[in-house]
Amino acid sequence: MNTIKMNTKLIIIAIAVQCMAIQAVGQTVQGDPVMASQKQILYYTSEWDGNRLPDGRPLVSDEWLDRLKKIKVEDVWQLLNELGYRNQFEGNWKILHDDRPMTGRALTAHYMPLRPNIQQKMFQDGIDAGQIGAMNSWPIDQLQKGDIYVADNFGKIAQGTLIGDKLGNSIFARSENGVIFDGSLRDAETLSAINGFNAFTRGWHPSFLEQVMLMGINVPVRIGGVTVFPGDVILAKQIGVVFIPPHLVEQVVVTAEIVTLRDEFVHERVRAGVYTPGQVDARWTAEIEEDFLNWVKEADRINRLPVPVEEMQEYLQQRTW
Repeated sequence: MNTIKMNTKLIIIAIAVQCMAIQAVGQTVQGDPVMASQKQILYYTSEWDGNRLPDGRPLVSDEWLDRLKKIKVEDVWQLLNELGYRNQFEGNWKILHDDRPMTGRALTAHYMPLRPNIQQKMFQDGIDAGQIGAMNSWPIDQLQKGDIYVADNFGKIAQGTLIGDKLGNSIFARSENGVIFDGSLRDAETLSAINGFNAFTRGWHPSFLEQVMLMGINVPVRIGGVTVFPGDVILAKQIGVVFIPPHLVEQVVVTAEIVTLRDEFVHERVRAGVYTPGQVDARWTAEIEEDFLNWVKEADRINRLPVPVEEMQEYLQQRTW
């Protein structure tokens, strides 16, 4: 009799555990299937200790974004390379306005080739969680001012057009910025008329988006040879796009601003015949450093130094170029 009671208890416990597991799975499915949680974003950006956007992404200030826009991609790339971040640049873009630099904070989206059964589930769960409209509009609804919409659409051109002019206008209304798509766009003529909007894409095509499904918003994505995380800071210019980890933005910008002044000094002195290319293209002697400091103090150039003179060398310690 005791054995029967024990077996009955074990069966009841097993059923209870199974029900709890089913309930847990149900609770997971009921959530938004594409939105990264704040916990995930905090994990990916744990080295950032400043303010954050409501979704958890680092809030790098507009001041740093404005200063970054004046810096050469090469200088940013070089410092990141010296810091060990060697996969941060991607080129070979079709650019809507190649004379219009763009900086901003990455809001990422990951697309994959369509699997109908999964797409149907994710679409319905997203709608139940509060998403509205077609899946390619969902990332746009999350954009904040200063964001750049970065989408991995696996390089798809025909039927890979993630946006046209309607969604392009929506993107600019929310972000006052543009897009970087490893995929394609349509309606280039009308998109180019949006004052302030820019697009870096793999191509243009008149087709509509087909056979694609959204798998994640604010998740890590691959853009060519770069792994991009939500909240990465972007510098996009004619040469290409460099993605900067947010915790390094201040160091990168200040160092590059100092390098810009030093390069200006070099160009002036070389053109005047004061130094040879070999003298200034190597580690500077004490005499050249002193000449540079005197030059900086002329014509209010010292006001262009982003840090006091005594702090300048601290930023240049990592620089080997």
